[in-house]
Amino acid sequence: MSNKRMQGTRLGSISSETEEGVQFVDRQDVTFRTLDGEEFVVTFMTGVELPYDWRSPRSSNIGRRLDAKGKPIQGDDPNAPAPAAPTVTHWEQLMKRRTIEELEVILHDRIIAMRESGQLELGALRKSA
Repeated sequence: MSNKRMQGTRLGSISSETEEGVQFVDRQDVTFRTLDGEEFVVTFMTGVELPYDWRSPRSSNIGRRLDAKGKPIQGDDPNAPAPAAPTVTHWEQLMKRRTIEELEVILHDRIIAMRESGQLELGALRKSA
């Protein structure tokens, strides 16, 4: 098809799909309230586990879900992700198993063993740039 024939046809600007045959899921509106008193509604599918907390789309503050009487749900969210474990460094892991005195003895023994095997020669060591 030539370009002149395509001009003005609004091809791509409108959708030719219809909602015929589409089955929408049942929905429920859930109300949340922030500490500032702002209330907002979020729509969820019926039958899913509802979160205790949700971030407000207007203020980005965390809001707590309200029950049917309009009071905030109490307790910790069972759906919340577990807190991340604290990072433990190699040195901290080593210090759980050994004391400084034990490490000094091991280092001294290794230096002696390397000197006897010829792996550690003071003349062979170079300074890095």
